[in-house]
Amino acid sequence: MDESITFLHSSDWQLGMMRRFLGPDGQARWGQARLDAVARIGEVAERTGAAFVVVTGDVFEHNQVERQTILRACEALKRIPVPVVLLPGNHDALEPGSLWTSSQWQGHAPEHVTVLTETTPFQIVPGVEIVGAPWRSRRPLSDPAAPGYADLTPGPGIIRILLAHGQLTSLSGGMSDVPTIDQTALEAAVADGRLQYVGLGDRHSTTKVTERIWFSGTQEVTSPEEDAPGNVLKVTIAADAIEVEPVRVGAWHMVDHRVELFDEESIQALEDWFAELPDKERTYVRLAGDGSLPLPLLSRLDAMIDAQGEVFASVERWAKFWTVRPAPDAADLESLQLSGPARAAMEELRQALAGGDEGAGAALSLMHRLARDAG
Repeated sequence: MDESITFLHSSDWQLGMMRRFLGPDGQARWGQARLDAVARIGEVAERTGAAFVVVTGDVFEHNQVERQTILRACEALKRIPVPVVLLPGNHDALEPGSLWTSSQWQGHAPEHVTVLTETTPFQIVPGVEIVGAPWRSRRPLSDPAAPGYADLTPGPGIIRILLAHGQLTSLSGGMSDVPTIDQTALEAAVADGRLQYVGLGDRHSTTKVTERIWFSGTQEVTSPEEDAPGNVLKVTIAADAIEVEPVRVGAWHMVDHRVELFDEESIQALEDWFAELPDKERTYVRLAGDGSLPLPLLSRLDAMIDAQGEVFASVERWAKFWTVRPAPDAADLESLQLSGPARAAMEELRQALAGGDEGAGAALSLMHRLARDAG
């Protein structure tokens, strides 16, 4: 094939996903945002001249999503003006009761949308073949990508694109509870000309594995741990060259923030941090905090976080890493029964605190916590 071809690669839409940390209003806006990002993929396709769009698994959160979710997904897909190819992944596998065989999907799916149910290559546009490895169970017994390319031979003059879903052994950290994808075998299939591009799904962050093997990442963020979500990949392939460019389509943000809270200044710094964040109504914040505060400042902190929770999509104290405690009072300090140098240090800090040294209060709180924990 002499001319180049441009297409878009997306994955892990997980339409119908719920998030416990979002209230009803936030959940509704977040669910709609995932559909809006799908529609924006259509805008990118139109703007870039993409010939088609591929989605490498987990289009839906699970096979029992509500009818409304399926119908709204069909409407979003109608807004993509080019052929769309969907690959069933582990969340929406081709198992008994699959939504892909439901009357809701069958009766409303747009005609230009193809769901890959076999591993036979098919021509999407002249000179370009797509081959997929759909999941038939949530727990495959072997490499989930291998069925898509194991029996292929090089096709001169053909651009062949593999769609697969799953984790690479090199990126799973040994944590995957199902068989992983053999990266070495994939690279060999690219090197010998059987495949010109491998589009992967399951990893939610945009990730370049090699020049021709990519995870697109999810179209909209799902967790603060994701470092590059919210993209669609614009892929252009010519005879001997490839160019892959992430294009932003997501609108939401999920942020982890760690704070040390010991005094009024540290609370003000947190307030200032909140004030500077953009897109508050589309941002989830997970706070990790340590320290101790006098009761008036602790009340101010609680009121401030509650108020920010009304402005942001959600603000959550990260229970695993939230250890902000009331500052010790005189009775708390006396109960430690310190003696010798430790007692002298405590008394010196108490005098400094009485003299207005806020740093002494932080040091006293730390001493109280260490002594209490040691006891």
